[in-house]
Amino acid sequence: MNARDVWAVFTLLFVLAVAVFSAFMINSGEEPTIVASMATAAVAVYLYVVYKRYRVELVPEDDLKLFIDPEDLAILCDIYGLPSVGSPSRLMHRLALQSRAHADQHFIWVAPRLMRRIPSGLAVGPEEDFGEPPEDAHELVARMVSDNALGKRAAMPLVWGKRRSSVRLRRMTACPICDSEVTHRSLVCERCGADLEFYDALAESRIGHRLVAEKGGVRGKH
Repeated sequence: MNARDVWAVFTLLFVLAVAVFSAFMINSGEEPTIVASMATAAVAVYLYVVYKRYRVELVPEDDLKLFIDPEDLAILCDIYGLPSVGSPSRLMHRLALQSRAHADQHFIWVAPRLMRRIPSGLAVGPEEDFGEPPEDAHELVARMVSDNALGKRAAMPLVWGKRRSSVRLRRMTACPICDSEVTHRSLVCERCGADLEFYDALAESRIGHRLVAEKGGVRGKH
């Protein structure tokens, strides 16, 4: 069962639970209009949280080559519910196949990690492990995740067609990853080596915000 189906089931169960609770409250003598207002508010908040949190952007296949840090690829796979272990080429291959399979979509549903681990009929299992890519594809993704110097990324575009701009750098006061102060307006964080513009632009999206938060949390533990 995929994440979208699971959320449909949980939403139905939540709405039914609210309906049963509302009926109980009305039967207990509560004012129907007040109960109806509270029920409507509860359902609206639930739908808003689920929609904003678990419906995230799908990174286009062409943009995946911009993620040169293997740690980013692992985090992306984990967020999307794909296996997050393996070589960078395997991670890139899984993400590319997913982007290709949903090329007509801008957003995709994801499930909480806890839901993916529940051993039940509703659990969201990991996507099929497609194995190692063919040799020519392996060489391609290896080049895509090679250790390019961050200083050479100045001419590279950002995700979703966003452009690099000195204005973005000037307004930044802290590194999106390690939160250290940015003082020299350099392209790269002097503390953690993060590409400042790349992660700042990425964090403007739902999927990017989650990636940056998780990456920052991992870096903060070291």
